[in-house]
Amino acid sequence: MVEFAAKYPWLIPAMPLFAALFIGLFGKKLKGAAAIPAILAMLVSATLALALLFGISNETIRPIKDLMVFHWFSAGTFNVNVGITVDYLTAIYLSFITVIGTLIFIYASNYMKGDYGYWRFFAYLSIFVFFMCVLVMGNNLIMLYLGWEGVGLASYLLIGYYYPRPSAVAAAKKAFITNRVGDFGLAIGIFIIYLVTGQVEYTKIFDFLQGSLNADTVKAWQTAIYILPFCLMLGAFGKSAQFPLHVWLPDAMEGPTPVSALIHAATMVTAGIYLIARMMPVFHTDALFVVACVGGFTAFLAATIACCQYDLKKIWAYSTLSQLGYMFLGLGVFAADSAVFHVFTHAWFKALLFLSAGSVMHAMGGELDIRKMSGVRKVMPITMFTMLIGCLALAGVPGLAGFFSKDEIIYAAFKYPGPWGAVFGIAALVVALMTAYYTFRLFFRVFMGPTELPATAGGHEPSPFALADDHGHGHDDHHAHDAHGHTQHSALSPQHSRLDGSPVLWLPLLILCIGAVGAGYLGLFGGHHEAGHEAHGGWFHHFLGGTLGTLHPPEGAPMIKVGHGAMMIISGIIAVIGISLAAYFHWINRHATEILAANLKGLVAFLYNKWYFDEIYNALIIKPLWVLGHIFFVIDRFVVDGAVFVVGFLPQLAGYSLKPTQRGLLQRYAVGMVAGVAAVIVGVLWLIRS
Repeated sequence: MVEFAAKYPWLIPAMPLFAALFIGLFGKKLKGAAAIPAILAMLVSATLALALLFGISNETIRPIKDLMVFHWFSAGTFNVNVGITVDYLTAIYLSFITVIGTLIFIYASNYMKGDYGYWRFFAYLSIFVFFMCVLVMGNNLIMLYLGWEGVGLASYLLIGYYYPRPSAVAAAKKAFITNRVGDFGLAIGIFIIYLVTGQVEYTKIFDFLQGSLNADTVKAWQTAIYILPFCLMLGAFGKSAQFPLHVWLPDAMEGPTPVSALIHAATMVTAGIYLIARMMPVFHTDALFVVACVGGFTAFLAATIACCQYDLKKIWAYSTLSQLGYMFLGLGVFAADSAVFHVFTHAWFKALLFLSAGSVMHAMGGELDIRKMSGVRKVMPITMFTMLIGCLALAGVPGLAGFFSKDEIIYAAFKYPGPWGAVFGIAALVVALMTAYYTFRLFFRVFMGPTELPATAGGHEPSPFALADDHGHGHDDHHAHDAHGHTQHSALSPQHSRLDGSPVLWLPLLILCIGAVGAGYLGLFGGHHEAGHEAHGGWFHHFLGGTLGTLHPPEGAPMIKVGHGAMMIISGIIAVIGISLAAYFHWINRHATEILAANLKGLVAFLYNKWYFDEIYNALIIKPLWVLGHIFFVIDRFVVDGAVFVVGFLPQLAGYSLKPTQRGLLQRYAVGMVAGVAAVIVGVLWLIRS
């Protein structure tokens, strides 16, 4: 299998593409079976991706570099091939994209059952995975950009999947337009790279930077080389929803829950991390400092907002923003391998959390407000267990995956040179405390305490499609609960005795639990160290060293080390404190939360309204552009079109004015002609004389 995967790696992205085309052509006839070709295609891709990962890790095969599939196009000296690279970084990404993607597909096959657009949903999901695979497997920047734009298009289709709902359409547009800002920066960055190096393939670009970038070239392109990483990071900030382009991701919860899991865990938002990790050789220390600052601020910003949200999915959305901030912080403090490690561990427990939340919503009839449910553990014991594992991992409890990867980034932040090291490190610890708090705030609110279920519990979630057409049942209509009021609950009844749902829903969750617990140990054990080289972590760090060896900090900058016991202890204590605070305020003494919120009403409103970023952007950007657009409309309508109208109207007016003189009398015509000729002659003679 390893040799087959190495010979035909293009099958990994091709299988989801074939599935999407097949479902698109025959989906309406397949109906409820439309998920089968998508799942089978994902299983094949996952098998091949794991074969490549194991083959490269145990050196059975060499990393694949610049495998040309076919020539795409040429424009003068500019040549672009469809080529594939599967090195250590790509192999890691492919493993969680395909494996976690497969589990999400299986989960969605039951979760979306009976939905009016069932076949369309799986066609879109397959396209999403295809473009993400293209993004990470391409051997050049043009293929990366193709995949980059492709995942943006797929996310637009999936976020706006429930298009009869205006809020879903608005969220899809918001995501698409916000990402265009970042995509513009990425396009400029690619253009600069081609101008300086004349290449778009990674290996040729890096070879040029290492060998052919002489003093004359640097002098000629000094400004371009300096601003290049800032252009690339703008693209990364857009796709990975970092400040100030972070506003689209929480609204993306308008899509079905499996879409949220796929976006937050296995695709799209991790693309920004991949871009910077892949292009790290072009990043200078000033650019990395900006990456660290933006990442640290976004982590803090999102964590504070998550502490005051009540929407089940949006709490996890802001947790993703915060964890992505950790990853960018890791990239900026010279711990790129730790940042990618956190991408890997985060994918497992974040998919677990979103799918567990989907199961709760599925059982609660679409309810999302955590204030309207309590004691759900009694009716959903399996989901409670899986959610608990995910929460422990996200909170950074020692022994679970999130602890190991996040702890490395915090340690690297403290080791950053100069006073900024303390700033980054303390900020990372504060965010870790808030993460543990808001994570278990949700868990204790939903699963612990007296059993109080919303009136919609045990029922179907109304489909937005049913509003426009009377078809079946859909999911994720989180406005469905509005008609029931904020205090209406249903008592525990026999039909509510077990709401975990079909094994197709909870078996993928149990498998994800394995990754949420065990993925972190890949960074602790299994590495080997050669004589004369500094120990640097376990299997994961040793494995990534083959690709990220060029990403080490400048001479004199610190290197991350696994085994920093003091920091591990501090991180563990921070997690326990955060969980304890959540337990007191949201399980043991919920009345204290109401008192505290009343005393901090202004702060709570500020955080609940997301620091008012939407309102600020609306006032400073959207409304001025709206006014400017209307001004240009008026100019176009009355000035530009008016001038054209006048030019056409004047001859018409002259014709209407002269029309009464046309009586059909030849004598008058003759007199007029003679008079005209005489006038011309007189005029010419006057000009000659003067």
